[in-house]
Amino acid sequence: MTNRNVAVFIDAENLFKGYGKLDIPDLSMADILDQLERAAAREAGAGDIALARAYADWGALGLEDFRRDVERAGVQTMQVFSVSKAEKNAADIVLVVDCLRAAADLEQLEVFIIVSADGDFVPLVRRLHELDKYVIGATLSDHPVNNVLEQEVDQYVPLKVKPTPPAAALQPIFSSDPSAKLPASKPGRSERTRSERPARRAEHTRHAPVTHSADPEPVVAEPTRGEPAKAEKSTRRAVKHEQPKGGAKISWHEMAKEIEVVHEGPATSPEDYKAIIKQVLSDPKVRSFCDQLANQGGTLPILAMAIKAAAPRISPSDAKVSSMSRALRFALADTQYALARESDDVQPVLVRRANNPAGIMTDLSLDDIQRGVQ
Repeated sequence: MTNRNVAVFIDAENLFKGYGKLDIPDLSMADILDQLERAAAREAGAGDIALARAYADWGALGLEDFRRDVERAGVQTMQVFSVSKAEKNAADIVLVVDCLRAAADLEQLEVFIIVSADGDFVPLVRRLHELDKYVIGATLSDHPVNNVLEQEVDQYVPLKVKPTPPAAALQPIFSSDPSAKLPASKPGRSERTRSERPARRAEHTRHAPVTHSADPEPVVAEPTRGEPAKAEKSTRRAVKHEQPKGGAKISWHEMAKEIEVVHEGPATSPEDYKAIIKQVLSDPKVRSFCDQLANQGGTLPILAMAIKAAAPRISPSDAKVSSMSRALRFALADTQYALARESDDVQPVLVRRANNPAGIMTDLSLDDIQRGVQ
């Protein structure tokens, strides 16, 4: 079982270049989610997607057929109406409100993915940062991205298009049908994804009917029954942590802003990645960040903020390492820090070795990395 701490919010209108000039490529929404999950795991040590929603006037010409693929992938299609011609603004507003509601109500969500190239979402990204969320931006690789948005997010993912099967091969699924189920497999996904993820995603993305109103404000469906309830407390902390003195809440993003760049370039090999991480940890501000994070039992998306600030161009994938957690189990060897977790259904956390915490994860050697040891 994998911890689910990722939320995806898709500006479908922006993804397809706007109403009236819709440019819907032959792509698979399931493949888009797979790319996003992999990027979040690789760069931020995130888990799986807990909820995914796409916002648009799905009755618009050209979107009706694609809606079936979106819902088949386990994404909740959020119907947005507007009494004016500003359909774009209506969808943006609903997405922002919905996203901030999830950030405030669902503590277990640590990574937020905004699928849009629109600079109007910059204030949303900044507010999510104030809430200490790791924010990923994404859009199709051939779409121009607002440069301020690209700089504000913690990372930006260019989505690559893979062709989907002909429309005649698709079985219709209607969001109003409560008995609708996802098929056992999806085109373009890995064997692991086909056998595991669709069924799991379906548990969290039951489609809910949307209510209609004469009110001029955009109307959106209430959160679905399959979503995590507000009352459910996150189990992501694998070790007992100390509270900050005086009960003050630490702002990790504010602390990360104070970290200066320690290493400019990318990593070229696993050994280089390890050397860069050790160089980063030698910086006093990074070390202070990590010390406080270890006191809190902080998860990897928070640690990723400090690493990105100090070495913005390094990536586990550049060093031929499949995920951030594996990269750090290798790079943190022979340092005062390590990763720990009590079970497979919680996220790894940063700990101090000297404290001999429960659930400490074994270090990986260069040989382990090369052999793909998990």
